[in-house]
Amino acid sequence: MTTPRTTKRSPGRPKNVVDQPSMRDKVLSTASILFMELGYEPVSLNMIAQRAGVTKASVYYYFTNKADLFTTSVTEMMTRICSYTLRIVEAHSDIQTRLQQIALTKMSRSHVEFESLMREAMPFLTQEQRDDIRKAEHQIHEVLADTFRQAMEDGHISQGNPMLLSHAFSALLMIGNREMVGDKAYTPAELSASIVELFWKGISPRHTAE
Repeated sequence: MTTPRTTKRSPGRPKNVVDQPSMRDKVLSTASILFMELGYEPVSLNMIAQRAGVTKASVYYYFTNKADLFTTSVTEMMTRICSYTLRIVEAHSDIQTRLQQIALTKMSRSHVEFESLMREAMPFLTQEQRDDIRKAEHQIHEVLADTFRQAMEDGHISQGNPMLLSHAFSALLMIGNREMVGDKAYTPAELSASIVELFWKGISPRHTAE
């Protein structure tokens, strides 16, 4: 009688093949949340595995090391943000409403200042990994820049550099990293509305028509 052959699993490989994509997504989702909340260095693969409810070996099955997991989690997060941003743009015709909704979405999520996160992670990343992250980030700016460019063509805002406006607006949204602005506490809705108003109207004196 012939004994049936059994296939040996790779170390850390999930038992159920069907569950592989969902486990990978769970690890990525958990990693992106922890990196954005705590920064790069404080987060370990053990911490990610425990929070995701998987073994460390399972994390290593999908990702070579922490830098690999960081790069993948951040680039996929950027891709999701780009999709959300595009969805908001397509759902609203008024540019000011678009900006308010984009700002509110940003303010409603806990996050560290992205450039600070990148400076912290940079020594641990290869040039290819750095480039992959920057390309994913640039896609978001392209969506915003296209929005500003269309608004200029429609005469809704003044002529200018659409990509510069994209970066300027994104930089203003970094204020949302603070729990307090001076001695005043804002809800996400209040802060997003105030930031968009500042961006929209600027700080020049408002003159009423005589």
